[in-house]
Amino acid sequence: MGVFADAPETTGNAVSSGEIIEISPLKVKAALIPGGEFQMGSAETGSGDEKPQHRVILSDFYLSITEVTIGQYKEFCRQTGKSMPRQEDYAKDNYPVAFVTWYEAQEFCQWAGGSLPTEAQWEYAARAGGKPIVYPNGNEITHDHANFEGVGERDRWKKSAPVGKFPPSVLGLYDMAGNIYEWCYDNYKSDYYSVSTTKNPKGPATGMFRVLRGGSWYHGKEAMRTTYRFRFMPVARVGFVGFRVAWEPGTITVPRPVNE
Repeated sequence: MGVFADAPETTGNAVSSGEIIEISPLKVKAALIPGGEFQMGSAETGSGDEKPQHRVILSDFYLSITEVTIGQYKEFCRQTGKSMPRQEDYAKDNYPVAFVTWYEAQEFCQWAGGSLPTEAQWEYAARAGGKPIVYPNGNEITHDHANFEGVGERDRWKKSAPVGKFPPSVLGLYDMAGNIYEWCYDNYKSDYYSVSTTKNPKGPATGMFRVLRGGSWYHGKEAMRTTYRFRFMPVARVGFVGFRVAWEPGTITVPRPVNE
């Protein structure tokens, strides 16, 4: 289906980095991530599947500024007749939806006119446009910056938190570290980086697992790193796994930014 942003007045695709638009059908807020070239992966630290560091070139894309919420997923189910996965008793509509399989997450994204972000798109956005930073907020991270294992400082949630409770990145993205792990489009293979294509890579053609990124409330600081890779079977339903949406600029009509 085609996707149109919420306002009738359009400006083509001339939205600059840091400006936020709303994309129908659920008025999902999204930020433009200007494309570019970066070195994906880790050169020295990190696990073996983060190596080798390799050159990647990405086109512009939009990324939802928060993880998809329970309220948004409920509305998707209402409009499509899908079944709503059971959520934690404490979780309200402004919490990230969890317990969704990779297939359900991708179906939501396609219904919204987009897709799950590729692993390269996710890392590039988390690294503020491919900068060599360890965490989405910089080179240090505390419970003032993200919801991860334990509590303290700004982080008072033992499990997931409502979206957007921690400071955004310089690109206007919330919870790129912690809260819940996020499904990516790609199949996972530990040695994929050694054979990755350079331009807009989408991962290996086949694989038993799908990639997850970003860490969660259940995981420690190591998993918050921008290059850290995780994986699950795509049929898995897990209480610390959700997703966000990516769109190609050519698939949407861009309105005046909501932060004008």
